[in-house]
Amino acid sequence: MTLRKYVLGVAAALMLSAAAVSPAQAEPGFASIELTRVDGWVQAGPDYWAMRQNTPGSFAVDITSQAGHDEQGLSVFISFPTDNLEVTGYEGDDWTCWDVNEGLGAEGIRCTQPHLIVHGEAWPTLEVYTLTIRDHTDSIDVYAETDGHQAHATQPYSVSSPL
Repeated sequence: MTLRKYVLGVAAALMLSAAAVSPAQAEPGFASIELTRVDGWVQAGPDYWAMRQNTPGSFAVDITSQAGHDEQGLSVFISFPTDNLEVTGYEGDDWTCWDVNEGLGAEGIRCTQPHLIVHGEAWPTLEVYTLTIRDHTDSIDVYAETDGHQAHATQPYSVSSPL
């Protein structure tokens, strides 16, 4: 992941909240984020996914509260290069998602989830369906935010042409 993509992704995550929160107010580790291969993606290394070009696939996003108190109104930004990786759909209990393209490093989808979650519980799983468009190496970055608390996870991947 490039520094520019990281900085732009963090800025996009901050924009999920109507009121900016200073880092001193943010609660580190308010949630854990886990990305899991569901279909199409293969494990290419210990922390690396791969897929062939023009291949459909999907991955799951699981977010578990670790805030120590109830949380409600989760906002999620999933960042990836939309000219190389297309989202063809999503599903999950009460998730609402839409495409965003706000420039380099701020492309992907934004999603909201209204459920009230207590400490240690997970929000409903979000499954994201993808189609690889062209060869590239990048990462899927997930930024979660609720009530000024933020969390981030990244999944490096590579797409290559079929042999």
